[in-house]
This record gives sequence, structure tokens and C-alpha cells, in this order.
Amino acid sequence: MTRKAAIALNRFGLGAKPGEIEQLSSPEDWLLGQTLTTPTSGLDMSALKTSKQHNIVLQSYFRMRRQGRQNQAEFDPDKVEAFRRQIRQTAIAEVSARTQYGATTDSPFHERLVRFWANHFSVSGQRPQTSMTVGAYHREAIRPNILGRFADLAAAAIFHPAMLAYLDNWQSIGPNSFVGKRRNRGLNENLAREVLELHTVTPAANYNQTDVTEFSKALTGWTVGNERIGKDRQGEVLFSNIMHESGARSVLGRRYSEDGKAQATMILADLCRHPETAKNVCFKLARHFVSDTPPPTLTDRLTDTFLKTDGDLQSVYQTLVGSTEAWEDAPKKLKTPDELLTSTARLIGVRRVHAGDPRSVYESLAQRPFAAPSPEGWPDTAEAWLTPDSLMKRIEWANRVAERSDQIDARTLLKEATGPLARADTIRMIERAESGAQATAIALMSPDFQRR
Repeated sequence: MTRKAAIALNRFGLGAKPGEIEQLSSPEDWLLGQTLTTPTSGLDMSALKTSKQHNIVLQSYFRMRRQGRQNQAEFDPDKVEAFRRQIRQTAIAEVSARTQYGATTDSPFHERLVRFWANHFSVSGQRPQTSMTVGAYHREAIRPNILGRFADLAAAAIFHPAMLAYLDNWQSIGPNSFVGKRRNRGLNENLAREVLELHTVTPAANYNQTDVTEFSKALTGWTVGNERIGKDRQGEVLFSNIMHESGARSVLGRRYSEDGKAQATMILADLCRHPETAKNVCFKLARHFVSDTPPPTLTDRLTDTFLKTDGDLQSVYQTLVGSTEAWEDAPKKLKTPDELLTSTARLIGVRRVHAGDPRSVYESLAQRPFAAPSPEGWPDTAEAWLTPDSLMKRIEWANRVAERSDQIDARTLLKEATGPLARADTIRMIERAESGAQATAIALMSPDFQRR
């Protein structure tokens, strides 16, 4: 049973805490229990703000910049610095809270699912418009919806202010709408294109440019309240009829009558039920939890569950946990930097792993939370994370952690992390190390610990 406990904690969870492998008597039940209810405590939100609060700050700053350009005036350096300080403080608070929660949560399978879906519906804080809102987006759109229907999760993510800002839909205006005619402004197709290409059906559904344009028109009007439109709901998502391109739309051969706000939501709901969406989502789940090249039998089984249950994610997770392919002893997934840091923090504590502002350690391994490089999110295959440069960075990181952990017995550390899955070769290498720090570095860099 301890073999399955080690797999449950590492492959499905975020890594074992000391003593967990021996204590976990029913791994499958432990995992399934985390798919039934959302944890009600653990994430420290005392220093975290809502997306609305952040958006009001962002809009105030953008308004100051706009007025400065109009008046040909220089920006007040104190105000600019105050804004940048708020961005830094927000980033530190969000990354710190996420790091601490990942290291301590008793529902690590649930948390892994949160991070998986946040990466699927990726929003990056690297753009000015979303520099402060990504953490709130995870809490407001992703976290509360990962145990329901895929369509509801998708709607919460796509119609969240952070997504509307990240993919420019907040500024997409119907050319023939009231605002479009007054401002001579037009469509922005970014959101529609990414929803089709990444979030739902993928190019396998054979959509074309007309489908993208039609969906873009349906999405016009979905914006974020500001001082010009929806001032009484500043910073919140809203639907503005005066920005919407009215008229019937046709997407993937299905016609949608003009229904204002509901038109885009109906299109999205049908996209979420499409067989190619099921294949896309279930392949990514299988790839994330089992192998970079998951067994077709597993992907097919997950897809069948998705389609039979109208995208009920709890049922899909149950199928995943109940699949023999997911419980093979050999670890086939390389930990991403985020997974490596989280699993180490669960084992030896956040302070030993990060020793200060956690952002710097994530950045040293090229995966800072809330800063994915594109709408595709972070890569989920070993090829992206096992370059010569990234491997050297992992070695340097392991040595730094080992120097701060010279009192740790490396053999005990490996046993606590991997249980009976630790290989004899790795144990011999640890025993032959010249120092305690070297032994710890070997344990942290071993395939036993670097893979899950």
C-alpha cells in the first residue's frame, strides 16, 4: 500500500510531507475525497485583494497616463513609483500565499487540479492590464469551479475581468454598434481565437476564420466597467449593449439568434460540449498526470466519461483515479520548476527552499507563478524543462538548498519523499557522498525526486 501512497502523494498530489507515505492507508479514497468538496481553509488571503480592487487601481493609473499624454504633461514620478510599488507588493503577496498554501495544504490533489486548470485557461501578469489581477483570477474563477461542469468553469474563466483584459476583449467593439460608429473602432479577435484554438475544440474541429470572426462579434460588449462605461460597476465584468455587434451569428455550422448578452455564452456552452473539446481536455489531463505521451486507452476512457456526463469534472477525475495506467510504479513525468519547488517545500519547509522572496527562486528556474509566457500557459512536457541550461540551474538550486539543510539526513529525506519507490542506485550514491550537503544535493537531483 505504501507504493500506491507514494504515487498518490507525488503524481496526483504536490509531493509528500514527512510521514505522509506511511500514514496514508487508502490512497484512492484520499484522492477521491478531494474531488468532492472545495477546501474551506488554508489559503491565507489576509493580504490579498479582489480583481475589482486591483482593476480600480489599474484604471486610475491608465487614466493618469492618458490624461498626461493628452495634456502633453510629464508623469508625476512619485505617482508612477507608487503604482509600481503596488504591483511589486501585490506580486510578493500573491506568490507568497500560493507558495505557503502549496507547501502545507492537506488537499494537494485538489490544489494540483487548480493549478492545472489555471494553466489551461492561462492569464499572465506580464501585461500591464493584468499585472495585478492574475492571483485574484485564480481565486475567483478557477478555484471555486474545478469540481463542477467544464462548461461552467470555462464560462467563469473566459468572462472574468482578467481574461477579458488579457486577451483584449474589453476593448473589442462591434463596428456597427453605437460606440463603434462614434469611435470608428472595431473587433479584436484574440479572445475568440484562443478560446477556439486552446481552451475548447482546437483546430481538430476544422473551424475557419469566419468562425473566429463570428464568435468575436458575439463576444463584443463583454468588458470591464470603467469611468466611461458602467461607472457604477467599475472594475467588474459587465455586458454593454452599446458596444455589442447585434445580429445572428453562425459558429461551426450552428446558428445563434441575436440575444445580446446570452449569445456568446450559448456559443461557448456548445463549444464546451463538442467532442473535440472533450478530446483536448482529456488528453491534457492524461498528459499532466501520467505521461508526456499518455496511453490512448486512458485518454479515450476519460473522453468517454466527459461526453457521457456533459463534462462533469468530478466524474472525469474519478475515472482518472480509477485507471490502472495512472498507477504504474515508474515515474514518467519530469517535475516542472514549480512542482519541484513545491514538493521540496512540502518536505523540508518553505524557508529552506526559498530563503526570502520566493519570486527570485522561481525566476532562477524560469517559472515565476502568474507569469506564463503566452496564452498557451506553461509547457507540460519534459522537453521544455530539460535543456542543458535548465538542468544546470536545477543543480545550482539543489546545491544552495543542500547548503542550508546540512543537518538533514539525505537517506531519510529520500525515504520520506518517495518511500519504497527509491532506487537502490540512488541510495548507494547518497551513502558514498563526501558530505551531508552533497548527499542532500544528490537526493534532490536524483530521478527519484525529480520525477513524479
